[in-house]
Amino acid sequence: MIRATTGGVLKSYRRNLMNSFIARNKAQDTVLTQRNFNSYAEDPTSAARAFKLRKARMTVQSQYSVCTDTHKKFQTGWSSLEGISKLIDTETAEPMKTLTGTTLSMLNDPTGDAREQLTKVLDQISQTIVQNLNQKYGENFIFSGADGHNVPFEIKDDKLYYRGVPVDAAVPNVVMDGGAPMGIDPATGLVDANGTTYVKDPASSLVKRSTFDAMDPADQPKILKQNANPGDPQRFNENGVPDPNGEYYLNLDQAETMTKEEYETAVSDAEKLKYLMNEKQFVDIGLGFQENENGQLIESSAYNAALNGLTFIGYGLDADGDPKNIYSLVQKMKEISSRVKDGEKWTDEDYDEFDGLVKKLERASSEFKTEFTNMSAGTQKLENNVELLEDNFYNLQEQYADIEDVDMADALTSFVWAQYCYNAALKVGNSVLSESLMDYLK
Repeated sequence: MIRATTGGVLKSYRRNLMNSFIARNKAQDTVLTQRNFNSYAEDPTSAARAFKLRKARMTVQSQYSVCTDTHKKFQTGWSSLEGISKLIDTETAEPMKTLTGTTLSMLNDPTGDAREQLTKVLDQISQTIVQNLNQKYGENFIFSGADGHNVPFEIKDDKLYYRGVPVDAAVPNVVMDGGAPMGIDPATGLVDANGTTYVKDPASSLVKRSTFDAMDPADQPKILKQNANPGDPQRFNENGVPDPNGEYYLNLDQAETMTKEEYETAVSDAEKLKYLMNEKQFVDIGLGFQENENGQLIESSAYNAALNGLTFIGYGLDADGDPKNIYSLVQKMKEISSRVKDGEKWTDEDYDEFDGLVKKLERASSEFKTEFTNMSAGTQKLENNVELLEDNFYNLQEQYADIEDVDMADALTSFVWAQYCYNAALKVGNSVLSESLMDYLK
């Protein structure tokens, strides 16, 4: 038989009353926060799972923000390129407002009554193309590669520069000897190992040995010699490459030369242009973004957000020494057209040269459209990825919500029950604590 004492009853009552109070407060907090737990200690297993899911959701949110921003940048760039496409396209109701339409009109007008005006139209269209490529998205230039803070294209003296480098930069084709440019002494016409003058495009200045030998000595041009002995000329093959058994000499009277400094500057510009063309700006849009064992980014796990304007309008020189760049081609056409005044006919030489550039412009335009189409596909890829990231974001939210969020019907029921128990405990107190004891305690 258990003996109940006043002290024991009071102790038990206070303990149970406090438990009821704690249970009611806990139920109240659950209703207010709508969470199953509010600290790691309350449910370590569920908290750890929820933390991992929240961390994954934060990563996806960051990737979504980057992908959305990149997508909008590409959309803005696509709109700029669409405007350029219309300036190039021949399939338009107003061909005189396009590059190809204007050039064809100039070719088909033998007397060139409006050639001067058409030349101005060509120039204006080419400048508009450059201006479109200098568009910005927010505070950054869209087509400036990985450097969005500096204007990509600049025109100086009718020459186009990309981030300070001439777009027509290319390693000059000079006479090479043992992998290095062959120096000459223009004054004496001798090969000079220490010479600082190089011969450009040697194939265009060759004269056949048989032709040279058949000429009257007084009419023979100045040719490049290995030494002061007139009978020891430098021999070349048909491609302008030094060859001891070659059948050609180099005609110095026709040869175009350049200084060593000019050559080194051209080589440096070509290297800079190559570097800029390969410049990339990788961003994490949820493709994995992982490095290999050497700490180098695995490029397939990231997205290259850099847009280079030269990719679309071309750069460098072709095998004929003509520019591949749309703007530069137009400037060369403008130069040829200016030779022929209004009312005069094309000379065969000018017409053929202009026609050849028109064909090269058509090829450059075709390459532009190819790159434009490729960019459209890249923009669509970003759009699809944005949708995928949105789905991932909401799926992760639902997963950790299932762990953390309470069933409000159960929570309210538990709270009502806890409140009822606490109120009941308070009322029971009147029976446990007799009036005489209460009076005594007073």
